Amino acid sequence: MISADSTTTSTFDRKETTHLLKQVVGFFEGEGTFRAVDLRCLQPDEKAPCDLFLRAGQDRFTLFVRKGAGFEGSTRRRLHVHGVTHLFIREEEAGVFYDRLRNALIRIVKDPCCPDRTKAEFIHSACKDIISQVYGDPRAPFLIHACEIITPAVDLVVANERATRCLVQLTAHDLSTYTHSTNVGIFAVALARIVYGQSVEHDLRKMAMGFFLHDLGKCHIPLEILNKPGSLNDREWHLMRAHPKSGYEILSQTGFMSDEAKLIILEHHERDDGTGYPGSLKSHEIHPYARICRLADVYEALTSDRAYHKRRSTFQALKLMKEKVLVDMDSEFFECFVRLFEKT
Repeated sequence: MISADSTTTSTFDRKETTHLLKQVVGFFEGEGTFRAVDLRCLQPDEKAPCDLFLRAGQDRFTLFVRKGAGFEGSTRRRLHVHGVTHLFIREEEAGVFYDRLRNALIRIVKDPCCPDRTKAEFIHSACKDIISQVYGDPRAPFLIHACEIITPAVDLVVANERATRCLVQLTAHDLSTYTHSTNVGIFAVALARIVYGQSVEHDLRKMAMGFFLHDLGKCHIPLEILNKPGSLNDREWHLMRAHPKSGYEILSQTGFMSDEAKLIILEHHERDDGTGYPGSLKSHEIHPYARICRLADVYEALTSDRAYHKRRSTFQALKLMKEKVLVDMDSEFFECFVRLFEKT
């Protein structure tokens, strides 16, 4: 849950906030707990699904657009000019917001007139937003919302190769765990689609929950450990190694678990020589779904800025993976993975 003192978006000074609000609704102070939502998840020229607020200071939120009012493209552009990346909704209206977001995703994915790039941008923003919410509050209601948002993303990958390439190109690079998880989810779903096609024996939707939530257990690890630039001490490393099992337990406690997700979350850090965790599995004991996730996980880590290294280019990362990271039994998956980055 993102509380009122969250800093996920730029804080306006009072003059800038006043200028914008006079153009829309005037001043109305919000009370209670608020949740940040990515501005890109709000479709221009559609009515606001619920009251939308701007941050007006520490623990202060001001009504920007009333529920049911139009949210024009010009409004979005004004916010962008002022450096706003997120608006806020009341915590109790999160269900309404994500229901509308799911319906918008389904409609856009099926729209033959919508450009592939637009589909990809909307899908990526929505997935990143809901994953950030789940990592902040991994209760069953938000896991259900995550599934409902991720499913249209899977459908897009299955049905539209050009949009999938746009989606792969849109992956962002920063230190946040939920950005990493979103990227890994996109890469892994795209790879699984190449490997398994539309086989009824391999349910991409069920796999996707494991791919996108593979690091869910890290929500219990302090940020200073996740972003530590140096080596972890024994205590920190013990906490880090516990995150696959912790993620599995979170989903088990909510009753929200598929066999595919279980395999992926538990095994994505296993290594063929038995030095991985948490089960010290070896070679063929590691499920292929977890291998797909591991491949996407390694690539994403290599191509993103980390506290302990600068990101590599796609070429550098793939070269390193082929020469030093992979074992023979992953070579087929790797060849498929490289296809995601081939120019058409």
